Amino acid sequence: MVIFLIKATSEASFSVSVGILAQLVRYLLYLNVDIDRLLWSAGVDPAILTSPDERITVEKYILIEDKAAHETNDPCFGLHMGQFVEVGNWSILGYMMMNCKTLAEAFEKYAKYSSIIGNLISGDVHMSSDTVTIFLTAPEHAPIISRHCYEGYFSSIICLARNLSGRNVNPIEVGFVFSEPKSIDEYKNVFGPSVLFGQNQNYIIMDIKVGNIPVLLPNENLLQYFENYAKEFLSEVETIHHVTYKVKKFILSHMDNEKLTIAITAKDLSISVRTLQVHLKSEGTEFRKLLKELREQLAKKYLRENYTVEDITYLIGFSDPCTFRKAFKKWVGLTPKEYRQTPINISA
Repeated sequence: MVIFLIKATSEASFSVSVGILAQLVRYLLYLNVDIDRLLWSAGVDPAILTSPDERITVEKYILIEDKAAHETNDPCFGLHMGQFVEVGNWSILGYMMMNCKTLAEAFEKYAKYSSIIGNLISGDVHMSSDTVTIFLTAPEHAPIISRHCYEGYFSSIICLARNLSGRNVNPIEVGFVFSEPKSIDEYKNVFGPSVLFGQNQNYIIMDIKVGNIPVLLPNENLLQYFENYAKEFLSEVETIHHVTYKVKKFILSHMDNEKLTIAITAKDLSISVRTLQVHLKSEGTEFRKLLKELREQLAKKYLRENYTVEDITYLIGFSDPCTFRKAFKKWVGLTPKEYRQTPINISA
């Protein structure tokens, strides 16, 4: 038995990745709903959809989901929204799952890294010989969660399993805590005939043979790459300081401005330069250091992706290629050309 026991997180606030919101929006677009109006009505700027790794509070997400269900008059909104999931909606986690050898391994990665897409719930995996069971729970101090969330979650998992394997994966049984709705026909269309309500837990049970189904195009090297990326991502999300995060975000969105200064940044954050300096110092950094680190990271990335030195110069805010070359040599100890020719694991 493979059991995914979704345990409560101890964090005081809960958030959901914008990738999950984008999945919801994809279903609304299919229904020709005015997305901008709906998001603004929930106090969310539609522009956030262009930043899939951003996060919104769980409260905001639930409000959007409930408004969408009401506007579309869809009593099975969560079930239907789940059918519009794509690997990219689950960000790094989705790409990890796509490169696993089997669905069981993909489920294990999901359980281990689920906080990438939302920190309201987390996973714990146990294996046995006959079934795969997934339980969904939420902590007592979590916001009130509608049934659409649980339905969407299970629907997404089954849809992803089908997409990753190319097989018609079906659960043995699905159980929900909430009471039985007037019609369960749509539940049976999504999950199969055995759907129960009024249960003690929200769960989904699959045959162990499902776990053994191979993923269509596994790639061990890419899996390792995305898993390393996931670890770094979660480490930064969990430890990053509040002001530092805001400054990094602003620098990245204005990286091509060669005149970018702490004064410009402070003005955007609606604080004085002195206050910003104090905050950054208390968080162990400073503006010049952040700007340098981000420029170096992007320069390395662009060189590996075969951008020209001229393009990189202007993308990261240098006045001319000569200045960029000198700065890069100072950072790395190699010229851009030498760095591009080194193996990936050297001076990475």
